[in-house]
Amino acid sequence: MATIIDLILLTLTTFVTAYIGAYFLPLNLPMRLVLSALITIVVVSIVRRLFFKSRNNKMSYRKYVTYLIWQGEDYAKSILAKLCENKRDFQDMGEYILIDNNPVFLWTKYGSISADTMVRFYRVCKKNNLQKAYILTTNGDKKTTAFMKNFGDVMLVYSNFKQVYNAVKKDNLLPLDNKTKIPAKQMLSMILQTAFTRKNGFRFIGISLLLLLISFVTPFTNYYITIASINLAFAITCMAVSLKNN
Repeated sequence: MATIIDLILLTLTTFVTAYIGAYFLPLNLPMRLVLSALITIVVVSIVRRLFFKSRNNKMSYRKYVTYLIWQGEDYAKSILAKLCENKRDFQDMGEYILIDNNPVFLWTKYGSISADTMVRFYRVCKKNNLQKAYILTTNGDKKTTAFMKNFGDVMLVYSNFKQVYNAVKKDNLLPLDNKTKIPAKQMLSMILQTAFTRKNGFRFIGISLLLLLISFVTPFTNYYITIASINLAFAITCMAVSLKNN
């Protein structure tokens, strides 16, 4: 959506700039419009190729972390097991996993790890005679880490999923970032609902009144009256949409 808005603004800005430049040429109005339109098409096409390149449909790291949170701990374990195939020793110990005999706790949740959870990890380590363990987390908390250092006899080390993401991406195991295309009719309805609100309607009316007042004291009367009329049309549209919703 943001890309579409950027392209629309780029098109309008380029057209207006081209028309201003064409205004100083010895051309009539239709020729100015045609020339401005051609320049706009060329410029927008070049900019789209340079800056609006098609993105890879693979997930970014931030989206992948969100994906892991939604899929849960079991999914994270299955991914780690695939990454360790024929490379490292992987064992699922229930409350934690072992990667080359290194104990790793998984935390795939939105919230930071609470002190109670850290105490539980500590107790698991003491129960299994583990002096050091890693916490693979999507949401680390340095304060909680400092809290755990008070115990001394067990070292718990934070680590994020960045290395896992890079490994998954390298092994082509990254899920596709599928984006459902919104139908044009639904998109138009969304624009109407968000842009043409009652609040914006009052703004359009205020701008129209201001422009009409200015039209009495400026030599560009027709210009200001035209812009004021457009704003009034927008205001009427806002009120009509608002009444329909009510």
